[in-house]
Amino acid sequence: MTPPFIIIRRYPYEEPYHLNLVISASNGAMSGTLEYYCNAEDLIKVGDHLAAFPGQHDDSYTYELGSPRPEDRFAFHFVLRAATLDSAGHCALQFTMSNNRPLPDDMSCSFSIRAEPAAINRLGRLLRAFGDLKHLELRWSDTDGELVQGRERSIAQP
Repeated sequence: MTPPFIIIRRYPYEEPYHLNLVISASNGAMSGTLEYYCNAEDLIKVGDHLAAFPGQHDDSYTYELGSPRPEDRFAFHFVLRAATLDSAGHCALQFTMSNNRPLPDDMSCSFSIRAEPAAINRLGRLLRAFGDLKHLELRWSDTDGELVQGRERSIAQP
C-alpha cells in the first residue's frame, strides 16, 4: 500500500480572486482527483483552521464547496473534513469529491486519511502559505510537506 498524500496544483486563472485548483489525494488504498474553483481567501481560512486543529478532544472542521444535489447545478462537490476520532487525540482527514457529471463521465469518491494532529497542523500551515499564490503546487504526506514553484522547492517549516 502506498503512503497517504495530498497534492494540490494551482493553475493561474482569475487571480488573486478566484483559483483553479486540482486536488489529488490518497489514503494508500483509495484515491481521487478533482478540478475545482474557489476564492483565494478559502486557502487562508482552511489553513488557519487546520493549523490550530484540534482545539479540543471532540473537535471537527468542515470545508465544503459545491453541492451533490443536481438541482443546485454545481459543476463539482468537494468536502474536506478534519475530525478527532477519540479522546487520545487520534484524527482523520475525510475527503468527498464529485465532478457532478452524468453517466458515463461521472466520477466520485469518499475516503479518509488517518493523521496525527501535528500532520494536520502542517497541512494547515502549507495551505496558508500556498494562499500567498507564490507556488504552483502543494505536496503533503503524513510525515512531510513542501511547496513547489516550478523546479524550486520550499520545505515546510514545523
